[in-house]
Amino acid sequence: MHQDALSNELFELTQYKERLYVALKAAKICVFEVDLKRQLYTFFENAEDIFGVSGERILEDVRPYSQLEPGEYQKAVSKYFSHPEDGPVIDRAFKNIFGGTPTTYQARMKAGGSDYIWCELHVVPLLEDQVPVKMIGVIIDINDAKKKTDKLVRKTHTDGFTGLYNKQASIDIIRQTLKEQPDQMHALVLLDIDDLKKINDTYGHAEGDRVIRTVADALTDSLRRTDVIGRFGGDEFILLIQNITNTAWLEERFQHLIQCGGESGCTNCIGSALYPQDAETFEELFDKADQALYRSKASKGKGSYTFFQKEGLD
Repeated sequence: MHQDALSNELFELTQYKERLYVALKAAKICVFEVDLKRQLYTFFENAEDIFGVSGERILEDVRPYSQLEPGEYQKAVSKYFSHPEDGPVIDRAFKNIFGGTPTTYQARMKAGGSDYIWCELHVVPLLEDQVPVKMIGVIIDINDAKKKTDKLVRKTHTDGFTGLYNKQASIDIIRQTLKEQPDQMHALVLLDIDDLKKINDTYGHAEGDRVIRTVADALTDSLRRTDVIGRFGGDEFILLIQNITNTAWLEERFQHLIQCGGESGCTNCIGSALYPQDAETFEELFDKADQALYRSKASKGKGSYTFFQKEGLD
């Protein structure tokens, strides 16, 4: 009788595991468990539907990390699973878990040499005497949904004609950058295409459109990926050139950007103000760059650039 009961329990456990496995595969969910005391991954189920490699392969790959010091263990695990740019997200997740707090986050992940995909993780620590001893988590593949969302976000942030940031996105990103990097010197730059209406009237709107695209491409080619480049209006562009040490590098770029060529031989006017020397808020910085742009047009004419304040700068 005892043997029959044991057999029934084993059968039920087998059935339960099979149902769980089918459910995980249907939902594209991976479940894992980590022994925090031993720094050891002990369970990885349905990893193949997320990463294309088996859980056994992952457990084997990460097992040697258990011999590392805690700080080095975290670095090794993060390097194995996570995209380098998501490091701050992973660090916060580790702090939450070791603080005994469940955490949910999104990050790009890989395993066993797979490609990175966007995943959402829900992780819960298990406590003994208020100390985390294990963590159990689920990994959900959100790659397709993330791509669709990012595409929609880009669409709402992008000027459809040039592919640059639109006006509102430019302002928002510049504000955020000034807030996050208050100790660096940045340049807010306003650029206007000279006589675009005249170009349209003389050479046709096709040439005017070509000029706008040419200027947009020149800005992208001349500046760095970290710089903010946006279209502010029909013939106006706004830039935040980040982390500069002096104006010499800027002047070199401006010399290149005041000419845009083409059949019309078009030119640009540029006005610039420096953060934090000239102003410490976006509104004040924009106003002073606008003043510099006005003075450039009024005193120097077409194809020129002016800083709001150049005295005292190298």
